[in-house]
Amino acid sequence: MSFGDGQFENAYSKARLDQLAAQADAYRAARLAGHKSLLRRVLERLRPHRQEPGDPQSNYGTSDDPGH
Repeated sequence: MSFGDGQFENAYSKARLDQLAAQADAYRAARLAGHKSLLRRVLERLRPHRQEPGDPQSNYGTSDDPGH
């Protein structure tokens, strides 16, 4: 078993490096185009959204409603 300068090892390593670089470029292009991964979309759905100060439901959970 060698970890040296074998021709097969160099060819395989270069091919693998080229494959990983192409995959990284594809992911980068997708991000720049606005595509979000499945994990990122799930996390955004689980995270509570910020409410604007003028939002009529911004006082949800408070006792400002005199009728209740």
